[in-house]
This record gives sequence, C-alpha cells and structure tokens, in this order.
Amino acid sequence: MRKNGKRILAMLLAAVMTASLAGCEKGGETAAGTAENDNGGQEAAGQDEVVTLKMFIRNQSKYTGLQEDPVAKYIEEKLGIRIELTVDSSLGNTTAQTSTFNELLATKLASNDLDDIMDFGSPSGNPEILNNLNRAVEAGMIIPLDDLVAEYTENLSTDPRLTIRNDYRREHMYNDGKFYSVGGWGGMGLDQLPGAANWVRWDLYKEMGYPDVETDEDYLEMLKEMQDSYPETPGGEKVYAIGGAFADPQGMGDGFVNRDYPLSKGYEPLEGNYAVYLNHATKQVEAPLQDPDSFFWNGVKLYYKANQMGILDPGAVTMSSAEYTEKINKGAYLSAVNGWQVMNKEAILDGLGMKDAGYMPMRPLEDVVSLSVYWESVVGGNEFAITSKCKYPEKAIQFLDWCMSEEGSRMITQGAEGMAYTMDGDVRSVTQQYLDDNAGGTVDMAETYGKWKYAGINAFQHIDVDSNGYYIQPEQIPNVDNYSAVKKDALSFYGTESFTDYFTQYKNRAGEKLPNVIWSTYTSGIGSKPDDIKQKYAQINEYMYKQIFKMIYAKDDAEYEALQNEAMEKVGELGVRDVVKWYQDRFAQLHTDLDPLIDQAMKAYGVE
Repeated sequence: MRKNGKRILAMLLAAVMTASLAGCEKGGETAAGTAENDNGGQEAAGQDEVVTLKMFIRNQSKYTGLQEDPVAKYIEEKLGIRIELTVDSSLGNTTAQTSTFNELLATKLASNDLDDIMDFGSPSGNPEILNNLNRAVEAGMIIPLDDLVAEYTENLSTDPRLTIRNDYRREHMYNDGKFYSVGGWGGMGLDQLPGAANWVRWDLYKEMGYPDVETDEDYLEMLKEMQDSYPETPGGEKVYAIGGAFADPQGMGDGFVNRDYPLSKGYEPLEGNYAVYLNHATKQVEAPLQDPDSFFWNGVKLYYKANQMGILDPGAVTMSSAEYTEKINKGAYLSAVNGWQVMNKEAILDGLGMKDAGYMPMRPLEDVVSLSVYWESVVGGNEFAITSKCKYPEKAIQFLDWCMSEEGSRMITQGAEGMAYTMDGDVRSVTQQYLDDNAGGTVDMAETYGKWKYAGINAFQHIDVDSNGYYIQPEQIPNVDNYSAVKKDALSFYGTESFTDYFTQYKNRAGEKLPNVIWSTYTSGIGSKPDDIKQKYAQINEYMYKQIFKMIYAKDDAEYEALQNEAMEKVGELGVRDVVKWYQDRFAQLHTDLDPLIDQAMKAYGVE
C-alpha cells in the first residue's frame, strides 16, 4: 500500500480508538470488566464446554475457518478450544506477506473489527507495532492479562523464562504497570554450528590437509588454491570460490558485505544500518565507517581482493538471490560466510556426482570476537493480545498458555505427538513416516502433522533447549550415527563429541574463550528514532550501498583506496557522528533498563 494509504489508515485508527476510549469512559466499565460487546458480552465457559476462538494470527493454513489438523484436534481435546482462523497462509511470514498482514491489521484496528486473539507482530525494528498496542490499550480494545494469568495459567504464571517476559511488558512496553500481550517466538536458541563463519567445501579442505588459516589473506589464498585444483563440477559447471547476489535491492544484495561478513566476525548492523554495529562480545555499539582498518572495511576489501584474484564469480554483480541459490545447489561455489546458505547440501551434491562432499565451518579466524551459537531473545518477539470482544478470555489465556509451554512449542514446530514424533522417557524422536513424508516433498506437512502451521505463537524456538536438555523440536536432536561423511570427519577433526560442545566452549589460539551469544533483546528495545537521525542514516545507507560495489570492482589498489577515503569523508558530511551518538546514548539507557532482566533470564535458561 502506498504511503498516503498508510497515513489514512493511521488517521482512521486514531479516530476509532479515540471514539472507543470515550465510549469506555462514558460506560464506566473497563474492557476487563463486564461491559457488553459485539459477541454478546463476556461469559464463563463451562469446564467441559468446547468453545471456538477466532484468531487473527499468521499461519501456514491453506484455508480460513475451523482448523482440522492434528495439533488443532489435540488442542480441542486437551483445552476444549476450537481454532478458527481469519487469515490463511497468503498472509504468512515472508517480508512481503508481513507488510500486507500489517496493513490488514491496521484496517481491522481502525474499524474495530477484532477477533478474540490478535497477532500484533513484532516490535523489533518496527516501533509502530508498539504504538498500535498502546493505542489499543487506551481505546479499551485489548484487555490486561495480569489477573487472567494469575488465575488460569500453569506456565505464564510460574515458569521464570516466561514470567520475565511478562515483567518486561509491564515495565517497558505499557504505561500503567499492567501487561496486555504475551511474547511468542523467543528464548535462547542454540545452533549446533555457527551459521556466520567461514564455511568451505570440507571434502576439498580435507584433501588440502586441513590448512591452518588465521587471517582473511590466508583464507583467500587457500580458496584460490582450492579453486585452481577444482575448476569445475562433474557436470561441467564453472566453479568459483566466492559468490554473491549483488543485484538484489538494498538491504538484500548488500547483505553479503554489510551483514554476513561482519556477523562472521561477531558484529551485527543495528537495524540494517551501515553506520552502527553491535559488538556481540562487548554488547556495545561500534562505528566502523571512519576507521579504515575496521571489520567493515576488511569485509569490503575481502570481496575486492577476491575479485582481483579471479575467485569472485563475475556474475555476482547481476545475480539475484534465487540465481545465487541455484548456483549453490549446482556445487558452483566453494565457500560462504553465511553458512545457512550452504549447510546440509550433502544429498544435493551427492546427486550431482560429488560423493561425500559438503560444507562445514573452519576454525574461527583470529579477528573473530564472537561466535553465532546462542540466539538470545529472552523477552519474546511476537505480540499476542486478547481483545475486549472475546467472550471467553479465560479460555483464550489457557490457549496462549499452552502455546507458551514446552509441549505447545514442540507440537507447533514439529507437529502432533504420536504422528510427527514419539517419546521414549524424556527423549523424543521423529517417526519414520514423518521422515519419509518430509523427504518426499509431496505431503502437506502443516495439514497432515501440524508442523509449523502456527509458528510464531509458540514461546520457545525450535532450536531452544527444553528443561531436560533436549531440543524443543525433536528433529533437531543430533544423531551422530546418521551424520554425513563430511559431518563425521569435521567432528573428528574438531576432536569433540558434539559440535555444540566444541563451539560453545571454543578458545582462540591465545587460549581465550570466545563469547557465543547473539543479543536480540537490546535491538528489540531500540524504539523510535528522531526524524533527523532517520534521515541521516537513510542517506548514509543509500550512499554506502552504491559505494561498496564501486570499491569491490575497483580496477586497482589506488582506485580502491581513493574510493574508501571518499566514503569516509562523505559519511562524515552526512552526519554519521550524530547517528552513532544517538545509538550509543540509547544503548547506554537500554543497558541500565534491561541488563538486570537479561541477567535474570540467562540464569533461568541456565546459560553462563
């Protein structure tokens, strides 16, 4: 929708909310009281009564209305609740769908057309979500959850991993000392392997004798030797050490340089901005653009040098992400610093005649300050609220409480117990039928098993570890016997019994243990920026997006250095220091506000 449309929606929303608030004041009843509503007023459901709850939540259902998948049926049997969805998978979880979902949400709020449970989305990187929530509170559209949680829940009221989320909302999201939403999709995710790292074709790395690589220069020289020794795939596809999808729009095409490479070193751009990065080792804001030897410029230089050495795919400049992925799946690239792009490709490569081939991360280079192993989001990311139109708020909170449980999170991410997985004591294993259906690609896993159908409303991520030490999603539990030849060889090379043990306890060559938590709660709390700061970083981003590609494809060192000096001077003129100061001041406040809560949460999750 165009900007004018969004502005009109915002005006309508404000007007309707003001009118709703006035009506609540005149009636003398709060939304949590007994005032009548469009669904006939609040009622108490009988203990054995089955009720239907209408839900405006993102999902992977192919249809709206009453849901019949095994997870929905389990919820009906366990809680006496039937799920009625008012949007389907066409408003799911892609970037484009999220934008459309938010527009529809604004329309429903503006017209006061609310379901029993509303998904407001994630405030992270989108302060308007938080504004929507607070305007809905002021208008009496959503109800406080404190008393409902205290009386009707088993998890939200007692699990310290969840009560922390409630405290965060009381203290930092709402203004009256109450909380009006629960936060899904959070926790302490644990990757078995760091996705942001120097991933290489491990079979070829093994053939080279596992060279000890310490610097970017060593890395490039190794890749050059690897490419010279392996110039094409068995199918005749030209092989390059490094690829890219630079033709994608800003925020995507430049992600190889301004996000993937820095994160492989332990730094992440704050809200996608070139000007400010979070150092995950120190939790502090860093400003790399005016330091010629910073991690950021090192990343630009790596791609420049790769191009000079003939190991960067010349097609990267015109390539989309879809084309890039297609070339990965042809075995045309030998490395990536974004491991999620190349991991678990063994079966694909085997089908192309590359037996026992695949990608694994090398030992971290010497300038890595933090590994991307734990993904911290202890306050949760998606906001779910119960509306004042809900006839059965006690049932609604019981439903949300189940979603927030380990059982709920497990079923939502894996599918129904007995079908998708079975239990043997505390250990859960996926069924053979599930594995066959999932591998075959012909079965609708969301409808047949309930897998990922309601993803986002669960409290814990699929890679969170439960209270017994096993992954929430059973298929994440490692089984070394089923590892590929590449994974088994890497495990042997690392000299450890598990990848998790190796990377969570990793020490660099100086004997220092590397931090391994990627911090998200701080970035979720940044909030709205002043208009002048937004204007300055937007101009910096637009300029840098063009400049980095000029530098990558510079004809020689002299041109590269001239372009770098030009960039450092230009971002100064565009106000980079003002942007950096604003973010550093904001983070100083965030540390004061959030560190005690985060420290408490880390203890609850048992993470050092």
